[in-house]
Amino acid sequence: MVRAGHLKKYLQVAEISLTNRVVYLADHFASSIFLLLILFIFSQLWRTVLGAGGTLAGLDSTGMLWYMVFTEVIVISTPAYHRLVSDEVKSGDIAYKLNRPYSYTLYYLAAHCGEFAIRFVTNLAIGAVFAYLTMGPLQVAWAQLGWVIISFSLAMVLTFLMNFSLALLAFWFEDNRPFFWIQSKLVFIFGGMFVPVEAYPAGLRIVSYLLPMRYGVSAPARLMVDFDYAFLWQVLLGQFIWATILSLITAAMFQKGVRRVHVNGG
Repeated sequence: MVRAGHLKKYLQVAEISLTNRVVYLADHFASSIFLLLILFIFSQLWRTVLGAGGTLAGLDSTGMLWYMVFTEVIVISTPAYHRLVSDEVKSGDIAYKLNRPYSYTLYYLAAHCGEFAIRFVTNLAIGAVFAYLTMGPLQVAWAQLGWVIISFSLAMVLTFLMNFSLALLAFWFEDNRPFFWIQSKLVFIFGGMFVPVEAYPAGLRIVSYLLPMRYGVSAPARLMVDFDYAFLWQVLLGQFIWATILSLITAAMFQKGVRRVHVNGG
């Protein structure tokens, strides 16, 4: 648990992370060209495949493009702090950071949230402008926007926990990069980056429902473009369950990993 008096330090870490990213905002906008390229390709695909009246998983061509805006923005806005954590574990630098007056995990969670926020806003601005100009506006359920923001916030935490737990595998493996490669491919498929998981065949769809990737990418994006209260409660429940599970896994891995550092004289 984080005491109220200690919460301020993590908020300051998030603020510093956000501020540092603002300094390089121009570079970030330049790197968003890749996002525009992806959206352009898929805007042509959905316009051709779905046409004027076709739908996929209940979404027309406009809804599909806006769905992809949000899934892509979530994924590309996620900072790579897990790589830094992995390097610190493998190099032994983590032994020095463990003596500092803060929780190692919460420190990186705060930094992750700060940078994710500025990345998300700028990428969303670019993606939204493109989608608006090419496919038209998104019909937003403004009265329910608060619920959607909560879902996106939980998705951000889920993404961090998945990446952080994989980074901690460096305590046991010399090179944990293959695990990240596998995870990225699982996000493409079970996270529903390009197509809502509701459009999958029954077996693949059930597997997607049971994994956390869907709740970190596809579910909040679908909630934004096609809001439904029944779907909202399902998403929030899944996000809460997986956030709890991943938090426990991460805590257990970190504690066992730290013991290895101490045993080896770190």
